[in-house]
Amino acid sequence: MKQETTLQKKNKGKTLADSGFISKLKDFLYPLLMLLTGTKVQYKINKVNEYTPLPDKPIIFVANHGAFSDTPIVLRATEKRSYVLAGIQNLAFIDYVFFSLNGAVWVDRKDKADMAASKDAILEYLKKGQSILWFPEGTWNLTANQLMMPIKWGIIDVARQADAQIIPIALHYDREKMICFVKFAKPMYGADFEDKAEAICNLRDSIATMRWEFMSKQPVLSRREHEIVSMQKEMNLVIDEYPPLDWEYEKSCIYSPNPLVEIIPFGLVPKRENLFLFRKD
Repeated sequence: MKQETTLQKKNKGKTLADSGFISKLKDFLYPLLMLLTGTKVQYKINKVNEYTPLPDKPIIFVANHGAFSDTPIVLRATEKRSYVLAGIQNLAFIDYVFFSLNGAVWVDRKDKADMAASKDAILEYLKKGQSILWFPEGTWNLTANQLMMPIKWGIIDVARQADAQIIPIALHYDREKMICFVKFAKPMYGADFEDKAEAICNLRDSIATMRWEFMSKQPVLSRREHEIVSMQKEMNLVIDEYPPLDWEYEKSCIYSPNPLVEIIPFGLVPKRENLFLFRKD
């Protein structure tokens, strides 16, 4: 199904965000929509902890992304309907219906003008008190050596402009037991966003560290064994789970801030708080 991007709406003179009535209608349908996702998403959700949002501040939920089931799982785990920032992609009809009923801001990830327009739509929703679900990696992360791929600073700009909080979320799948583990970090807000470079590093670091903590509880494997064997197996399983996926297109959407710079293992900047991640086995 073809999705209408924010820029296309803007060019047609349409409003960028749902009216208050439509938003309330979608809120009303949210419990039923989440119930229906159980017929397709077979993973049991295991929440490691609960999140505690700052009062009276709009929320941007930010999670790692690596499977078609990530969106409904996060929406169910947060127990809160959020508009999803989603890149245009191949979708099964039932999934298009899901996004339509829940609410999505569609963006052409290769069009800078469309990305700018999508930020305007997100700001409108946040200023109306709606929450946003954002996967800042921009595509599915099926890489073997990065727990979080590079992410753009735009999410920090939006949080500052909307006076919003960011709540990082880590997802980890046990596909043999059909469980998805969900963990929340403490909110980022205010002074956390003063230095954009530091803020984006801390956000990425937060999610990557939670992902590593999940992996460290699995049966002992060397890092190289995990990268070569487990990640390749995981990648094949994820792709097979969602036949409409155009993996070649998704790979072309991977953000690379500087392709000449060597990729740091796990996508982290080494510092005192995360040095344990860089130990050799």
